[in-house]
Amino acid sequence: MKLQRLVGQLAVVGLAAHAAGALAQADGKRLERVEITGSSIKRIAGEGALPVQVITASDLNSKGLATAEDMLRQLGVNGTGADSAISNNNVFGSDTDRLTGGAANANLRGFGPGSTLVLLNGRRISSQGMSGGAVDLNAIPMAAISRIEILKDGASAIYGTDAIGGVINFILKKDLVGADIKVDFSQPLESSAGTTRRASLTGGFGTLDQDRFNVMASLSVEKNDVLRGRDRDWANGFQPERGLSPDSSSHPFANVLGNSSTVAGTALGGATGTAGSTVGTGDAVRYTRINLLALTDDCSDIETGVRYQAQLWNATAPSTKYLCNTDYGRQYMLSPKKEAYNLVTRGNVLISDNHTAFVELTASRTAVTAELTPSQFSTTNAANNHYPVGGPHYLNLLTAGVNQFDPTKPIAYRWRMQDFGYRTLENVADNKRLLVGLDGVIGAYDYKLGLSTAKAEGWTNLIDGYANMGRLNDALRTGKINPWVKPGEKQSAEAMALIESIKDRGRLQGGDTTLQQFDGAISGALMKLPAGSLDFAVGFDLRRETFEFLPETGTFTCSDSLADAPTAADASKSKIVYNCPGNSAIPEVSRDVKAVYAELAVPVFKGLDLQLAVRHDKYSDFGGTTNPKIAFRYQPNDMVVFRGSVNTGFKAPSFQQLSPNTAPRLDTADWPDPALCPTDPSQCTLRVNYIDSGNPSLTPEKSKQGTLGVVVSPVRDMTMYLDYWRVDLDDRIKKLTLSELKNNYALFADRFKRDAAGKVTLVEAGWVNAADSTTRGVDWGASYQLQHASGLWKANINGTHMLTHKERTIATQPLVEQVGEFGTRTLYLRNKFNADLSWAQGDWATTLSMVYKSGYKDEDLTRFGTPRRKVDSYTTFNLFATYTGIKNMTLTAGLRNLTDEKPPFTYHNVDNVVGAGWDPRVADPFGRTLAVSASYSFR
Repeated sequence: MKLQRLVGQLAVVGLAAHAAGALAQADGKRLERVEITGSSIKRIAGEGALPVQVITASDLNSKGLATAEDMLRQLGVNGTGADSAISNNNVFGSDTDRLTGGAANANLRGFGPGSTLVLLNGRRISSQGMSGGAVDLNAIPMAAISRIEILKDGASAIYGTDAIGGVINFILKKDLVGADIKVDFSQPLESSAGTTRRASLTGGFGTLDQDRFNVMASLSVEKNDVLRGRDRDWANGFQPERGLSPDSSSHPFANVLGNSSTVAGTALGGATGTAGSTVGTGDAVRYTRINLLALTDDCSDIETGVRYQAQLWNATAPSTKYLCNTDYGRQYMLSPKKEAYNLVTRGNVLISDNHTAFVELTASRTAVTAELTPSQFSTTNAANNHYPVGGPHYLNLLTAGVNQFDPTKPIAYRWRMQDFGYRTLENVADNKRLLVGLDGVIGAYDYKLGLSTAKAEGWTNLIDGYANMGRLNDALRTGKINPWVKPGEKQSAEAMALIESIKDRGRLQGGDTTLQQFDGAISGALMKLPAGSLDFAVGFDLRRETFEFLPETGTFTCSDSLADAPTAADASKSKIVYNCPGNSAIPEVSRDVKAVYAELAVPVFKGLDLQLAVRHDKYSDFGGTTNPKIAFRYQPNDMVVFRGSVNTGFKAPSFQQLSPNTAPRLDTADWPDPALCPTDPSQCTLRVNYIDSGNPSLTPEKSKQGTLGVVVSPVRDMTMYLDYWRVDLDDRIKKLTLSELKNNYALFADRFKRDAAGKVTLVEAGWVNAADSTTRGVDWGASYQLQHASGLWKANINGTHMLTHKERTIATQPLVEQVGEFGTRTLYLRNKFNADLSWAQGDWATTLSMVYKSGYKDEDLTRFGTPRRKVDSYTTFNLFATYTGIKNMTLTAGLRNLTDEKPPFTYHNVDNVVGAGWDPRVADPFGRTLAVSASYSFR
């Protein structure tokens, strides 16, 4: 169907979208018809059918919130997921990409960052360059933002894909004349680690009314210092008295290994052998792993070293009685080092009384330094890298009473390579967008046209701690590097020089996303009805999206197996790097999107308005989808408003999810084939090849959702609201990990590919259209203000109560409740709310705010004999004061986390979700923090 024809048909049908919420009217100004998030029909602010939560720049300043990420952590409607620089800096979850560490994402309703649409001045911006799946909020120029509008409802009928969870629209300042300078500083009081510094300059000149033009520009800079686990005593994975301990067999003072499927003919020998004493006297056990420090209970004499807690892991004595391991959870960052730069400029020209042309340019760069724990590895026969007999640091355990040790053989060992340093990555993200357009009035109708091009680039640099595979094995064979540096001692200068020569540095890989868009709409009054004006809008949206993700050509290949090290005759492997993240490759892919939409705002009778919308999107890669919406607003009197909506939505699969992008890899864990192991012992310790990549057969996620609510104003200046909402999702896009497939073989047997003899040759992990989910909840809130002789008092409270979130992977499974339960990606907390009380009088104002997050059932560790427990709720208070008594200057100071609330303890370590003994998706690692800001206006 031709685009013009479909637009015309939609206009005749007269369907349109609801709009929402109330915006405060500017004092002394005429009531202006504006376009509110969720609708293309201009109207008087406050006329919409559903609430849009509005947060102004002054609101953020009064609460000490400087970034979009800070703002989202306050909102009950935002999900509790790994979506911030704190919670995703080392995420290894099944549907995440650790290369995007340090990104900040919106996650309304907890459906994931890709299901929240982020707009700038009502238009799309490109997704993060590395992942191509969601907008990085670091690219938003917060210094130039006037207000933020948050639509708490699906909006695919207006905007298309990604709007299932809702919409966040960042709106720039306009008609700015003069200049504003602002500086911010915050520092945790416990230590200087985690300090943040910001500065911005925003200015403009010219007015449309007098000069017929206006130009605005803003430049901001932000620098954050790293906050590490060692900076907070509660951030560690070794709390055995609470049931928490790392399950690792590596230590900075290497554990000596016995024979296994990958080790043979080494000094410690096998689990069987000559009977008699093997350690000391009277101990006939033959040990398969021994650490010299464990023999004297000195594992913790080295930083982050701990004694293995066998009782918590049901481990057997031969492998764990004399084993040291590492509290690697303590080695993780709590918040990364970050540098961010943002530039935005916008020019408006009144080309006639009814037509305005504009150009808008935004650019940003964010560089986040991510630190991962030092690498660990085991020597193997295949890699031929055991410690050699006669080496200068040969550890003869026989002299320490380990009688099974044979000093005539090489030593197999497992080592945490602390001397190589933390694996350090720099993740850089560049974003640029150029938008030109026209706004105006033709006769009685408003119109808008926009043409934009946007590009987001991201890349990863290896900074430190990554070893070249070939040079590492060559160095280990020399014996010059000492795996057994005793407490208080150091590697030799020769060894450190050798270690430094082993490291690889440089650009690892990168990706870029581009978005080209041409859009337009026209709106106005269609006719007069007895109850008021029948308003309409029709519009179109044409987009081309492209994505590319490639390793740096000819530079590095990543592997987690030392057996992949090159031989002298295999120069093609000379760039293999041990344990770096990467190897996925997506050559440039693109798709075209064509969409048309229409709206009607229908006054049925006095007090009742209907708002209708429909949108059709056609994608070049998977076809078309049509999504309608109907909303109502009924106000029988001045005290009560009833409102509600019903709509459908969709989320298109991202390029990462669609593109097969990895070669087969070998699993490093043994697995018994359920089909063959019972009759064939050779199939009981398989290490399978698997792929973990995109799926070109994916279809969009589809939603059916709705809301029903009431707003009550019992007295002047008091408002209370209650909104019930429900979202049902089908064809959810989910990433199945190899572990999930192996642990649920009966459900996914078809993903295990077999040869003619029935043996597994390949396991297909990766993205699939899973089954369904259902989510229901209640948004609630109240506000009140009182003008009193003592000053102006305001009180607000807003929250979300989750009734249920149930999901399943395949249709034959039962729906499983997730609310209040531990999850590796998103926590669906039962209750979240924020409240604030403010006072203003003359030159002074102060705000006390709080954020509450309810507890949840902890990670299930009952298999270790530890009963299921509940993680405590988490409540923080912030107190800020503002002084405006100096002409043109605003001073703000206060304390975040006023009571210095510590994160509640959780069982989980960083194996399943970031955080050791705490959960960064819920809690703030900084503690009580002093924050000050000063701004000066030149007018």
